[in-house]
Amino acid sequence: MTCTYVITGASRGLGFEFIKQVSAQGHTVISLARNPDASENLQKLVDSKKVFAFKLDVLNKESIKLQKKKLIYTHVNEAASEGIDCLINNAGIIGDRECDILNTPGEEYLEVFNTNVVAVSNITQAFLPLLRKRGQERPKKVLNISSLLGSISSFSPWRPDCTDATYLVSKCALDMLTKIFSNKLACENFIVYAANPGWVKTDMGGEEAPIEACDSISDMLKVFDNVSAEQSGALIDSDGQIISW
Repeated sequence: MTCTYVITGASRGLGFEFIKQVSAQGHTVISLARNPDASENLQKLVDSKKVFAFKLDVLNKESIKLQKKKLIYTHVNEAASEGIDCLINNAGIIGDRECDILNTPGEEYLEVFNTNVVAVSNITQAFLPLLRKRGQERPKKVLNISSLLGSISSFSPWRPDCTDATYLVSKCALDMLTKIFSNKLACENFIVYAANPGWVKTDMGGEEAPIEACDSISDMLKVFDNVSAEQSGALIDSDGQIISW
């Protein structure tokens, strides 16, 4: 069965690889990015038949409130007149890695939190009408890209420097946000969960990362295709195992 996906942060890294692999499976993909026209690789995939690309700044309230402002929502409705099946909240930032936990300014926490948590909430709220349009007969899926680094129970005591505290805190909060959305939408046949993509070789992960983006996305999509209602609300590793957080 083919589905319609909406994927944020689609112009590069994990987002682009999601677009590439999901569209290769024959699904319709609506790609959202701050500047999709600047991504040559994304533009090569866009055919305005099965793969669409629209401009969206996840921190811009005028862009996020799609229903009220109708900036992108009208276009998406044309691309998915019968609704959408899947939302992948991939857009995110890591913050200033030079900040130590003892001197990280509050503004740095707010910037990362707004992108990694608040924007995910706003995007999910905005696309709920299109997800609900599918009805309750078939499950709707929302995937939030999180990280093992946001797991309190998995946090290593051997990291006293912790120069990426804002990222860790935001991903921990994202996991809780995921759980709350999961509980709220369970009665409407939604599956909402968070995924750990691993340490991936992207602009964020760096060249030293051991996992290629294509392998990470391939593994996450296998989990995505088979995720069950019982796993909703969980943080799930790329091998399908639930991570305690």
